[in-house]
Amino acid sequence: MRKYCTLFLFVFLLISCSDRVEKNKILFMTTSVDKMGDKPNGTYLIELAIPFNEFAKKQYQVDILSPKGGEIPIYHSGDTTEIVKSIIKSDLFSNKTKNSLKPEDINPEEYLAVFIPGGYGQFWDTHKNKEVQQIIAKIYESNGVIGTVGHGTATLIDVKLKSGAYLVSNKTMTSFPSWNEKNIMKQSNFGALLPYDMEIELQKRGADLKIYNHEKKVNYEVVDSKNRLITASFSTSGKFVAEEVLKLLNTSE
Repeated sequence: MRKYCTLFLFVFLLISCSDRVEKNKILFMTTSVDKMGDKPNGTYLIELAIPFNEFAKKQYQVDILSPKGGEIPIYHSGDTTEIVKSIIKSDLFSNKTKNSLKPEDINPEEYLAVFIPGGYGQFWDTHKNKEVQQIIAKIYESNGVIGTVGHGTATLIDVKLKSGAYLVSNKTMTSFPSWNEKNIMKQSNFGALLPYDMEIELQKRGADLKIYNHEKKVNYEVVDSKNRLITASFSTSGKFVAEEVLKLLNTSE
């Protein structure tokens, strides 16, 4: 009997170790909100497509989550470069964006990292979705890496860890700048349509927030490698954030 128990334990440990070695999934958090005011909205195309492609090229399996599941709303501002046009024509990208997973479909133990592209809807649905928050926390507390771009950072505002502390507390990071919102973002009516100021909310929760300096053009991409958090202010930084996530994943392997 003891011999069988030993054999069972050996097989169990072998399977467990094998699962850890094969763990290669990245989870994208996207919004299900398709409008802001009377204008189309959703996830901002280049913040989704470019990072998606970076992970896929490195043979990571990419899953897309949205609060409602199914096809996710995507919008852009005429910035569809040849690279982006090529990505969105791919069967993989099309299948994943048309068949996003719901929170209940997700096993956090399968994921190495969370990537959150921008989209104004994040201010309303993912930010307040308890299941989404728990998934992020579980992946992070399993040594996962988190990367965010632009308005996607809003999803992290209320995420809490097992200790009860906010995930962003004492983390060095950045977000889409309030100055830009109030001065150039017509889509949000210069911030008037938004339910809160992201900079203020992040600072309330203890984030060491690096605010973009318009004169010096600095603090728009922040890597807090110690805390496995990479954040960027603008949509053009999707490739940078994805590359930094990959670097941290390679370091931890």
